[in-house]
Amino acid sequence: MSPREQRDVRSVGRYPTTLPDHQSERDVAYGEGLGAYFDNSIGDTIDKLQNFAKYVPQPALNRFLCRHLLFQKILKVHGSILECGVHLGGGVMSWAQLSAIYEPLNHGRKIVGFDTFQGFANVHAKDRAGNSPRRIDKGSLSAPALDDLREAVRLYDLGRTLAHIPKIELVAGDACETIPKYLADNPHLVIALLYLDFDVYEPTKIALQHLLPRMPRGALLAFDELGVRQWPGETLAAHEVVGLQNLKLRRLPHHPQISYAVLE
Repeated sequence: MSPREQRDVRSVGRYPTTLPDHQSERDVAYGEGLGAYFDNSIGDTIDKLQNFAKYVPQPALNRFLCRHLLFQKILKVHGSILECGVHLGGGVMSWAQLSAIYEPLNHGRKIVGFDTFQGFANVHAKDRAGNSPRRIDKGSLSAPALDDLREAVRLYDLGRTLAHIPKIELVAGDACETIPKYLADNPHLVIALLYLDFDVYEPTKIALQHLLPRMPRGALLAFDELGVRQWPGETLAAHEVVGLQNLKLRRLPHHPQISYAVLE
């Protein structure tokens, strides 16, 4: 299952207790089968990690390829990568690994992830606009992954160049409060890639209002749910702050809903 599908269940465990949107019983069987195969396959954990393509669901590989393509587009753009909506951390760690591979000496490129790590801080009426079939509430999609991710960052630092200079920052809390504070504490911030994956209206709007002015020409503004019926809040926030008519939106070949615009 993709990261999006994995978080559309009642827990962060492997097997869903409800069938996510756009998933068939066959998709669920595929995810469960891969999980059982990983547990019972030959080799120890390191063997399995080194042969990850045997076990990773194709939708997850698709998402990683999308991140890779986006990263390639900002290699020559100065600034940090900000991910708004971290959940279990696959996105943040992907950006970090790509930076370590392609630009190991670029210690100025920070990877900053914003999340409550406790689910949605609030749900606006605009998140239920139209005929959205999804029922979401305060605290939905909670993933208490902060300590887990801190350990992932510690291990990541053991294997990279210039490890004494911090690369990844995890900012926990309601983004409507933490984003303005982060800017106040980091007046030098320049953003090369802003990846919006908050899902809902209010934090997405705050992110656009406060972070867009820190993005130079050539920077990338990426969306995870733009134009997705189940998550109308992201589209409404982008329309109100930026104006969709002002964005030259592009899509990626590996995923149906990830989109981006190069700021001009």
